Amino acid sequence: MDAGVNTASKTHAPQAAQSAPFRPASLVHKGKQEQVQGYRFPTRDYRQTAFYMITMSAHDRRQQFATCAENRTELTEDGRLVYALWQRMAKDYPQIALSTLVIMPDHLHGIVRVTEHMEKPIGIPLRAFKSQVTSALRKRQGNPELQVWAPGYHDWAVWRRGSLNAYIQYIRDNPRRYCLRKAHPDLFRRINDLRHARLPEGEPWTGYGNLFLLDKPELYPLQVSRRIEPEALQALREEMLDCVRNGGVLVSPFISPGEKDIAHAALDAGGAVILMKPDGFPPYFKPHGKYFDLCLQGRLLILACRPPSTAATTVTRDLCLAMNRWSQQIANPSA
Repeated sequence: MDAGVNTASKTHAPQAAQSAPFRPASLVHKGKQEQVQGYRFPTRDYRQTAFYMITMSAHDRRQQFATCAENRTELTEDGRLVYALWQRMAKDYPQIALSTLVIMPDHLHGIVRVTEHMEKPIGIPLRAFKSQVTSALRKRQGNPELQVWAPGYHDWAVWRRGSLNAYIQYIRDNPRRYCLRKAHPDLFRRINDLRHARLPEGEPWTGYGNLFLLDKPELYPLQVSRRIEPEALQALREEMLDCVRNGGVLVSPFISPGEKDIAHAALDAGGAVILMKPDGFPPYFKPHGKYFDLCLQGRLLILACRPPSTAATTVTRDLCLAMNRWSQQIANPSA
């Protein structure tokens, strides 16, 4: 049986998670308005009507709920039980309607809608669901000490219809992305304490993506002033496109409008980029949207030398100068 995708208007068995492209992510950094509202967001009333995107992970990320098969996932017996008990929430709590559910090998994504004000917060039925799954699997496996879930869960309240549709598409495409990452691990590698002759010493580098891009003979640092004249930008754009067509790789934080414009043109031309990230990678970082496609094609390496942040990193002038300096050093290590 395939990974479950259930809508509120359907009650049949879980259907295959169909591939659905997520909005392509530009090579830009999230602004403050896009920060994750966070699991257990302290000022939110979790009893009020809203759509909530819920993520729950298995204990120790154990792959027990599904397996990969031809770029899609198939539920195990444990996964079928998880699916059945998830559906039970709508029966036990009539104020809840269930939207999309995708069960992955080691986690699940589900969208829950609170249709009317609840006496108790949405966390109550969600914790009950986790407890029911744990009890059922302990009984099935004859192990009263079995740990099924990681502590807690992540929630994200979704208010805008456009955002809701984007999340639905994103989680429906999750099985395809997951299985492709498993099939092509070299293109989705994360290396902590990364060492390479091109990387400036004295910084704790972390890399994600195609690390072999650092071995390319021609790397070109890209720095474009926000005050650049249109004619100069067009000339630089053509110069960088010629470099890319000859196998060169652009290195930059891609922050200024001119840098973004040239990056998009280079990628449209089939080129590759090394993106300087202003902060580190969270524990379970996964690329999505255009980032995912570029990783799969071996055309992206993301480099960071800062710890991860729970909030959007403020890209200060000093940080921009540092990332531009590192880009220069990576592209020209002997300079």
